[in-house]
Amino acid sequence: MSIDWREYEEIANPLLEDSRVKQMDCFIQHGTTTTYDHVIMVSRLCYELDQKYRLGCNLPDLLTAAILHDYYLYDWHTHGDKLHGFRHAEIATINAIKDFHVGPKTAKLIYGHMWPLNLLRFPTSREAWVLWLADKLAMFRETSGAKQ
Repeated sequence: MSIDWREYEEIANPLLEDSRVKQMDCFIQHGTTTTYDHVIMVSRLCYELDQKYRLGCNLPDLLTAAILHDYYLYDWHTHGDKLHGFRHAEIATINAIKDFHVGPKTAKLIYGHMWPLNLLRFPTSREAWVLWLADKLAMFRETSGAKQ
C-alpha cells in the first residue's frame, strides 16, 4: 500500500517549522539522534501506522502530540534530573499547553506517552496506543542503529 503523505505534511509541517519546536534540534534524544529528528520519526510512524492499518485516528491530535511529546527543551543527559523518564511527559505537556495551546485530548496523549514507566497513565484511546507504539519503535531504531 502506497501512503499519500500530503495530509501528514499539511498537519505536521507548520508545527515542525516553528522555531520553538526546532529548538529540539539542539538536544540529543537517543544515541546520536536529536530530539527534533526523534519527534519527526515518531510523527511519521504514527501517520504510517494510521494509514497502513486504517485506524481512523484523529490525525491533528495524534500528529501534534507526536511532535510535542518530548517538548521539554533540555539535554536530559546532563540536566541532572535522574527521574527524567518519569517527569518529562508532564514537562512536555505543560510546555505544549503554554506555547501551543493544545487542547485536552492532545495534552492527554503527550502526558501518557511514557506508559508503563508512568504506570497510572495507561493509554486509553487509539491515538494514545499509536503514539506509544511509534515512540517505542523510534527509540528502538535510534538506540539499535537501525534506520527507517
